[in-house]
Amino acid sequence: MTWVPSMKHILTICVATLLPAVLPLSAADKPSKPNVLFIIVDDLTTTLGCYGDRDARTPHMDALAARGVRFSRAYTQFALCNPSRCSFLTGCYPERTKVFDLTTSLRKALPDVVALPQLFKNAGYTAGRIGKVFHVPDPKTKLDVELGAPLHKDGQILDEAKLAERSEGDLSDPPHDSSHGKSYNRCYAASSHPDRDFTDYQIADEAVQTLKSFKAKPFFLAVGFIRPHTPYVAPQRFFDLLDPKKIMMPPFYQPDGENISHIPKAALRPNNNVFRFQAPNPKEAREARRAYLASTAWVDSQVGRVLAKLKELHLDDNTIVLLTGDHGYQLGEHGLWAKQTLFEEGTRVPLIVTAPGVKPGVSAGLVEQADIYPTLAGLAGLDIPKHVQGITLQPLLADPAAKGKQVVFSTMVSTHTKLIGRSVSTDRFRYIEWDEGRGGRQLYDHESDPHELTNLADKPMQAERVQRMHNRLANHVKTRSGE
Repeated sequence: MTWVPSMKHILTICVATLLPAVLPLSAADKPSKPNVLFIIVDDLTTTLGCYGDRDARTPHMDALAARGVRFSRAYTQFALCNPSRCSFLTGCYPERTKVFDLTTSLRKALPDVVALPQLFKNAGYTAGRIGKVFHVPDPKTKLDVELGAPLHKDGQILDEAKLAERSEGDLSDPPHDSSHGKSYNRCYAASSHPDRDFTDYQIADEAVQTLKSFKAKPFFLAVGFIRPHTPYVAPQRFFDLLDPKKIMMPPFYQPDGENISHIPKAALRPNNNVFRFQAPNPKEAREARRAYLASTAWVDSQVGRVLAKLKELHLDDNTIVLLTGDHGYQLGEHGLWAKQTLFEEGTRVPLIVTAPGVKPGVSAGLVEQADIYPTLAGLAGLDIPKHVQGITLQPLLADPAAKGKQVVFSTMVSTHTKLIGRSVSTDRFRYIEWDEGRGGRQLYDHESDPHELTNLADKPMQAERVQRMHNRLANHVKTRSGE
């Protein structure tokens, strides 16, 4: 006799079949918290292949950008190491941190603020920082791993490279004695030292070892590389990648040069980062730009080592990777060879984000480094502290075509006049004022003048725009200075 199942049996079978799909996931089945790898490259501006620099040799950072979202218009809040880092490590503008120099601790104005690495540590993450993350050490950020950078190593390599130049008959850049030891007018040189002798190689080594020790639990790891900060030193093969005669130079060094007479005195800082004692001739300017690009190519190779280890450990699919420079940098534009300016080159930064579920894309929306803190917190599912003044970039990561901010802000203290300068940028215009305009104003139309060669601030037809931008800066200072 053939058995025919009753309706009761059919329902039992259906429920048993569907049950695994509707029951809550067990703790073992739930996806783990995403890891965070935060890479900061000192003095790195947008001289990367993925940002359209034709002379750049940066395959590893370019590959990272190709699998994440590249923000083409990201800006620092202050083009100097300590103020910038205090800003993005707290999510606050400099008007709130009150950090405007290289020595002030963020704790003076924000004694109880939870810095970004500590936020993750407090949330149960294994947390560490390697290399240069904070500029001024922060005693209240206590992590599982805290390793500094042997900054003296590359200085010794520069001394040896300069000595080698002199032994070959080049006496054009003799050493100058200073309180910090030997100093050179041209702070760059190629080296015959092996990779392992350089600062950034050691930082990458420690990052690789830390990733291996962190792999079992959700982690937050900040890695701060040093080059292309001066001195621009790197192994010789990275210099060999570039022919200085073919390097694209900015308008200042092109035929007919650039008229800088219309630029306020406060905006044209003295050069003391690369050419410390006298201005470069065109040949030296090409050599310096080549050396910066070679140093960038060198640090790219070390970033590549860390990313390769992340992949080798099978951590890349569940790791948020955010890469940025701490500010922009002038490489001969307006005759400047330094940071600490309010021009486009001094304030625009690379910003690349990859994360689980984030599709590749390019966002042209205006964003700021103050947005880094809430973005990483939001992507990891952490509550964003109330003190944070930046906003999460998650909507732009989900849809890179979405609108960014209406305006972005940067602050500066002129190195020689000591006037406070501030800039506000829209998607088309940049406005800069020094001492609330008393020390000079600058207005540039990026649609017709992307290199900021023509100052429109005194044009009668721009008077209304100048006043509107001035009011925006005044409101920014008023609203961002307090809690």
